Amino acid sequence: MELRTLRYHAIAVAILIFIFFIISTLASNLVVPTRYTIDKTAPMYLDYAYYIDETKTKTFDTIINQPELLTHQPFSDVPWSFSQQNYWLFLDLENKSLNKQNVVAHFDNPMVDHLTVYRLDKNNKLIETYKLGDKEEALSLFEYSVPHIRFLVERKSSQRLVMKIDTVGISKTPVNLYRDKEFIDLVRSQTGIWGIFVGVLLMAALYNLVLYFGIKDRVYLIYIGYIISALTLLGAVLGFGFYLWPVQWQLYIHEKVIFFNYAISFFTLAFCTMFLRYHKDNCWRYKMSVKLLLFMSVMAIASLFIPEYIAAPLFFCVMALLYVVCIILIYNKLRSGFRWAKFYVLSWIPLIFGAVIQPMELTGFLAYSFTSRHAFLMAILCEVILMAMALADRVRYQRERALYHATHTQQTKLLNSSKLKQAFMALQSQNRSTTLCLIKIRHFNSLNTIITSSQGYTLIKHVAKELELELSHEREFTNLETDLNTSPRLADLSSGVFACISTKTQNQEMLEALLTKIISSLPKQYEIKGLNLQLSYSIGISSAGKSNDFEYWLKRGYLALKKAKGSVNQVGSSSNGNNLMMDVALAAKLQQAIKTNQLALYYQPQINLLSNHVSGAEALLRWPDPTYSNLSIEELIILAEHTGIINELTLWVIEQACKDIVKLTKNGYNEHTISVNLSAKNLTINNLAEKVENILIKYQVPAQLLKFELTESAFVDSQDALIKLVDELTALGIKVVLDDFGTGYASLSYLVNYHFSELKIDKSFVFDLPNNPTHQVIVQTAIDMAHNLNLSITIEGVETQEIHHLLKDMNADCAQGYLYAKALPYTDYLHFLKSQYSLKMLDSSF
Repeated sequence: MELRTLRYHAIAVAILIFIFFIISTLASNLVVPTRYTIDKTAPMYLDYAYYIDETKTKTFDTIINQPELLTHQPFSDVPWSFSQQNYWLFLDLENKSLNKQNVVAHFDNPMVDHLTVYRLDKNNKLIETYKLGDKEEALSLFEYSVPHIRFLVERKSSQRLVMKIDTVGISKTPVNLYRDKEFIDLVRSQTGIWGIFVGVLLMAALYNLVLYFGIKDRVYLIYIGYIISALTLLGAVLGFGFYLWPVQWQLYIHEKVIFFNYAISFFTLAFCTMFLRYHKDNCWRYKMSVKLLLFMSVMAIASLFIPEYIAAPLFFCVMALLYVVCIILIYNKLRSGFRWAKFYVLSWIPLIFGAVIQPMELTGFLAYSFTSRHAFLMAILCEVILMAMALADRVRYQRERALYHATHTQQTKLLNSSKLKQAFMALQSQNRSTTLCLIKIRHFNSLNTIITSSQGYTLIKHVAKELELELSHEREFTNLETDLNTSPRLADLSSGVFACISTKTQNQEMLEALLTKIISSLPKQYEIKGLNLQLSYSIGISSAGKSNDFEYWLKRGYLALKKAKGSVNQVGSSSNGNNLMMDVALAAKLQQAIKTNQLALYYQPQINLLSNHVSGAEALLRWPDPTYSNLSIEELIILAEHTGIINELTLWVIEQACKDIVKLTKNGYNEHTISVNLSAKNLTINNLAEKVENILIKYQVPAQLLKFELTESAFVDSQDALIKLVDELTALGIKVVLDDFGTGYASLSYLVNYHFSELKIDKSFVFDLPNNPTHQVIVQTAIDMAHNLNLSITIEGVETQEIHHLLKDMNADCAQGYLYAKALPYTDYLHFLKSQYSLKMLDSSF
């Protein structure tokens, strides 16, 4: 772990220790009030007795006049229950001090319905009567939330308190006597705990509401429901609810307190189900949880109509069932490796203890104290904090999982292009050398047609493992993920393409040699269900140079892979010699150049070999702007194709060619043709033949003066569309030329299916024609075949006079090449046409 991380962890631990110190100091000042009752702080002696009126018929006078009914035991021995009965508590006070005592009697049950307190002298003469309880009217909020009375006991005197408790709910009412100072301490402690509890829960609710609006996860709403239910329930049980709601609301909550017990249980189970993502599984545990939620909903509604003393025992049974279901849900997730839920599991520890302490204290199994009275509140507070931590941990996990999915391929679990881009940008910011190395399993897409997707991913992982091992031996390949111990150097770009980055400054040959050595160590065979696949690999290299554009860098890598297909050593490179970037900005400039006629057509003449005169020319696109002089026309076409403006460019070329035909016609060249190249991308132009016809009509150009040269790439994508286009162009009178004849595997079939008027022999058969008998046979055969099919034929790539004469002897129709002229701008081409001096010298012996 880094030193900086350790330092931050140390600071976090120090803060945690300081927070615990504050909590312990605060707790020591809050948990002791009930230790200082008046019998422990003054010479005041107490005597206890009680009577339980099961018939609820005894009156005050009856009880006073029948002392034999009383049981002389401490109030802690009173058998409190939910049964409908009245409780009579007798408390005798004897002040043996020489000072009078101001006494406060605290009745710690803000939910009691009727609490009548009779204060008597030592002769049982009534001194005063007090009416408390939530059914009494005109009490202050303080008297509702903290039921108490104040009275004076003279020195050396005795008094008796007789308390009648009549309620349909929780009957246990602890009674403690305090002096004023100790009672103030008690109220201060209670108020402090209430304030902390309410403040923490409200802040938690608000924070999670903000999270819900940001993340849109329903679990936050359920968590807020749990918080509000806890506030409502404990506000009723402990009394601070009178400060949260209008008095009438709080009194209603007292009457229907079991409903709110069900509410907190409902949200507990709902949170458990949603937090642990069972709603995504839809398994039997999820269905069990839903059924229990429905059952609790029904029981909660029923509790609104059932007396509390009946509804309470039923609730305790349902709560036991709730614990069983939650334990099943939690245990299953822990067993399946749901480790990020640790804080949520811990949150159940205080809840279980607090939930057990409360009913045990209410039923008398635990002695009453300030601590036990507030145990459930503290348990809820701890649980809410731990649940908040669990939610934060869940968000952290989901963020890490989202980051993992964003930087790894889902199927192979290898780093993807996003991580490659991060590494590239980091290296660029450090001004370090970045050379992209792509390694592809050759013919992987073809393999995918005979193997399943899962088998393909297994193959990729197998090759990636071996490739990663080879790269780990070479320090020049950078780690793409520095946070992992594995430090991977490889990214999976899908379709059997892997990528790594070389940071070493070296010449191209050294890197090619190293990569060739690496792929030579990769698996050459891979067996799938008895089929022994033969594997080979190709390499593409792209240097970033001064460019910091990742997409451009990656695209050049793919172009290098494409070049590697035809390479003997299966290595292709895409150097970055120019500073231009094949990006959207450049495409926008190209599009603007089209619209403002900043492009130009250069013309390379096509010579009639019989007369040595120019019969036509091929139009070649150029961008005269000096800024783009280093950009090859091939790159320009690729850019146009990749950005979708190729059709716009093609239509501009056709229209400009027609304009130049008009100019040539005006200069007396009435039979001069111009050829325009079409590719597969141009087939997507809607109604292309109709658009061409409109251009011919617009400029009054004879159709026979315009030619279209189709390369074989145009034939592969859509045969039917191309046949239709050729027929439509032929019907207009436009000549259609089969370009690069002889280089394609199916060129002969094209002669059968398409109405061509001319063939064009590729220059690859011409440059060594005098010394290559095989090529002589091929060219002669093509010429003869074309003539037999009533087609004319043009030979391109003529660079020597020897080849010129040889083609004339072979009876070729036309020729094109540097021997005659390179591609010229229109003005220069027009001068060439007018002189044609070089053509006159073709048959000269000099």
